[in-house]
Amino acid sequence: MTYVKFNPVGDFETMNNINDKIHRFFGELPNLGFEVSYPFKPKADFYGDDQNYYVELEVPGMKKDEIKISLKDKVLSVSGDKKDYSKGRKTNAILKSERNFGTFSRNFQLPDEINQENIEAFFEDGVLKITIAIAVKNTAGEKEIKIK
Repeated sequence: MTYVKFNPVGDFETMNNINDKIHRFFGELPNLGFEVSYPFKPKADFYGDDQNYYVELEVPGMKKDEIKISLKDKVLSVSGDKKDYSKGRKTNAILKSERNFGTFSRNFQLPDEINQENIEAFFEDGVLKITIAIAVKNTAGEKEIKIK
């Protein structure tokens, strides 16, 4: 008799494998005459160095005047409305549409040591780049002062 270890998930052992199988399964289903649309949520990177924090959002197909950036209580908010410009096409025979549209809002909790007066935003090639300066840290410890 051969011993076989019970494995209820079989070859679904990694998340990538699970995602591939789910996408493959749903991609093979026939179109039943209705479209499922997913809201637009731009992908973002948030990183920093010694002088600045950086937020970069992918917002392809948008114009800079369709995006609003605000800062309140150390929360950076980026919102906008990605328009579906395909609605004005002369044909309604869309065979497949994979693009997402609609309003979005992304919020980023910023660290305490930011300089709220020194925030810049640039928009280029569908990428919104926000630079937030780090404030000079106030050292609460003892400091020796030299006499001149």
